[in-house]
Amino acid sequence: MRKLSLTITILVFVLKVLAQSPHGIQLKIDCADCHTTGSWGFSKETSVFDHQKTTFLLEGQHRFTDCKSCHKSLVFNDAKTDCADCHTDMHSTTVGDDCASCHDPKSWIVENISELHQQSRFPLLGAHNSADCIACHKQALRLEFGPLGIECIDCHKASYYATTSPNHIQAGMSTNCIECHNMNAFEWSSSGFNHSFFPLTEGHAINCATCHEAGILAPISPECYSCHQADYESATNPLHSSSDFSTNCTECHTTSVDWQPARFEIHDALYFPVFSGAHRGEWDKCSDCHTQPETYSVFSCTNCHEHRQSKMDNEHKEEPNYVYNSINCLACHTAGDAD
Repeated sequence: MRKLSLTITILVFVLKVLAQSPHGIQLKIDCADCHTTGSWGFSKETSVFDHQKTTFLLEGQHRFTDCKSCHKSLVFNDAKTDCADCHTDMHSTTVGDDCASCHDPKSWIVENISELHQQSRFPLLGAHNSADCIACHKQALRLEFGPLGIECIDCHKASYYATTSPNHIQAGMSTNCIECHNMNAFEWSSSGFNHSFFPLTEGHAINCATCHEAGILAPISPECYSCHQADYESATNPLHSSSDFSTNCTECHTTSVDWQPARFEIHDALYFPVFSGAHRGEWDKCSDCHTQPETYSVFSCTNCHEHRQSKMDNEHKEEPNYVYNSINCLACHTAGDAD
């Protein structure tokens, strides 16, 4: 009896083993979906199995690929779904392992490489958009597109060091080319340089070399006197140097080409109101009060306000330090006083 029971047990085990699918336990479809009762062979004509219902759709060239090219064994779930699992990386890992970022199942030919590059960390603008790939990607003929530096100097170092007008090295100019050059341009024009730290308006809208001598665009002083010392010292109407005028030209002048108009507006706060009060509008008649061009420190109220000296002497006889025809008038009289 025991021998019979053991024999039955062994027979049941063998039958179970023989009854297992060679495709693995994860394949949960009816055998008849692929096979007929006459043979275990697979027949495309009678098969109702639909690969499009799986997690890997057969598109493009995959539709015509022989099943055994991907399914090396009868356990179909062993087949991998990543591109690199079946396809040799012709780019030697220089562009990553996601083939689908550039290719599709229809063909290995990439028709929209320019559009794809625009989505990268370095969009192709201006001259970069018409440049030959191999100009930057030196190994392009070997289908290798290793990552490149995206800073200007990474590719244009030779141009930077070869500059002469101006000499970028001597001037200590930035290696970030876009601070001066427009990336959309097809030449090295410096029209994109931002000179807002010292606006180049009117009289300052001149050639760079006028201020930056010797072809070196090194930083220079923004102070007026540093460039216009000769103009200051040669001024005669009025004489700036002997009258101790400020060397900060902007206190009176704009950046106009001919230095006009000149408005010494701090005259009101420092000396005498000519932009306000009773003398408003007299600011451009300097010589009416300042009759000595060689020194504007001398002026007299009585040059304009003529009073009889005898009368004034009599009226001011009680005033200490009174002197007729003197700027001492302002010590007591304001600009709003009547004549």
